[in-house]
Amino acid sequence: MIVKELIAREPVTIEPKANLVDAAKLMKREGVGSLLVMESGQPKGIVSERDIVYAIASDLPLNTELSRVMSTNLVTADPKTDVGEAAILMVGKGIRHLVITDKGRVLGVISLRDIAKSLGLITTDLSIW
Repeated sequence: MIVKELIAREPVTIEPKANLVDAAKLMKREGVGSLLVMESGQPKGIVSERDIVYAIASDLPLNTELSRVMSTNLVTADPKTDVGEAAILMVGKGIRHLVITDKGRVLGVISLRDIAKSLGLITTDLSIW
């Protein structure tokens, strides 16, 4: 299986001037755990639920711009990358979200959870009852 098959939707994007609350509300509304931070049509970073929690735990104000807390070391993969190779890349880089690009164009973002589901390591229903 290749990573392109794991892309379920267009990436949910936000601007770097948006704040922590804007990001959290957008994540909740869209049901995602990360947002691709875009500026002038180009990816500038990624912000995750974890980034927001750490920012709040560090006593940053809720109106802090995402440009201050986003990860800017975007790790990307080609859409034809094998899912297993992507998992190794993500673990090796210590990331939970991988940006899938084709010739510089962002196709989507996949998570470690997406990979785990594709490998049958977890199911969509995580409840035990």
